[in-house]
Amino acid sequence: MRRWHVLLIFIVLLGSWLAHWPLSPCQDINMLVVNKTLPDNDFREHRAIFWIAEHRRFSKPDGSFYRAEKDFLGYHPASGKKETLTFSDLADLDLLYLADSYGIYDYPEGFELYEAKLPFEIQDIKLLYGGLSLEEVKAVEEFALKENKVIIGEHNIFGYPTYLDPEASLRLQALFAVGYTGWLARYYSDLNQVAFWLKKSYEELYGKKWDLSGPGLVFVHEEVPSLGWRSDLVIITADELTGPWPVINTDTDRLAGKTFRNIPYLYWVEVLEVLPGAEVLAYYDLPLADEARTALNKRGLPERFPAMVHYNPSGAARRFYFAGDFADQLPALLTPRLAGSARVQRLMSYLPGFPNEYRFYFQWYEPVLTSILHQAAGE
Repeated sequence: MRRWHVLLIFIVLLGSWLAHWPLSPCQDINMLVVNKTLPDNDFREHRAIFWIAEHRRFSKPDGSFYRAEKDFLGYHPASGKKETLTFSDLADLDLLYLADSYGIYDYPEGFELYEAKLPFEIQDIKLLYGGLSLEEVKAVEEFALKENKVIIGEHNIFGYPTYLDPEASLRLQALFAVGYTGWLARYYSDLNQVAFWLKKSYEELYGKKWDLSGPGLVFVHEEVPSLGWRSDLVIITADELTGPWPVINTDTDRLAGKTFRNIPYLYWVEVLEVLPGAEVLAYYDLPLADEARTALNKRGLPERFPAMVHYNPSGAARRFYFAGDFADQLPALLTPRLAGSARVQRLMSYLPGFPNEYRFYFQWYEPVLTSILHQAAGE
């Protein structure tokens, strides 16, 4: 076969593959993403949701695709608009996604410089907007009474600043059939990069200077006197770990029809209790040596705790809760408007040296969220 024949066949096959995405049918879904945390214009706290929805061809009722820069409720950096959730926003929805409510702050020297200085000094910042108010929670509760609807929530909608109103936080927890213990956990590739306020807390609690570096886990108990919480810390260093990092595992194939094993997740997670009627679909597993287990057990902390909780009360909305900041992802490497884009990036994520964030994004979050979107669309 001549060389140009081979090239022609390749072009035809590639063109057929590329054309497959726009020729595939769309699935209408009326969804609303709530995100009150946008310190800049990269929309990182929710852009992964919109990439997945577009790639899997979930469209608005008018046939257009959702856009990360405008199709959400919360804080809009370009205009400075600060929105409040009301029941009228939820009236005709199929799916409500409460993605983040940490909020917007006044950073005297700008957000980038604040982030750069975070491990080295305590900085005063002022909350300008954020949290879910009791009235907003009541609107979500009313929506949750509707059958054949879906609600997704994720870290940190129970935490600061929502828990400044304890009733709002507790009612929201009850809606998802979970209890937030006040404990947060995170893996660090270098413990010296933790926030300076955390280092100071360590020095106050343990009476010694922070001199930790290298990989490790940090457990932080938040200080919220109105909820009876007091500051506490548990630091687990590399010599107390039996594996490279924490992972998310599932014990059932009911999650997107698959059993996910050993998927790294290396950002903030909440330690939750699960209330009667709910089920854990995925767990956060820690590779702990005996010494680390003992340190956690002294605080009543488990070495395995929920990463994803499902609650499906009869005659009401189905609820999913992600105990981590799951929608906060690196930008996808390929356009969503390419057939097989998610599959290609999933394969790429197995390559040595590839960021672990992409492993989580395409090996876990993308198939799981796609499955939930199908459910919300009535399939």
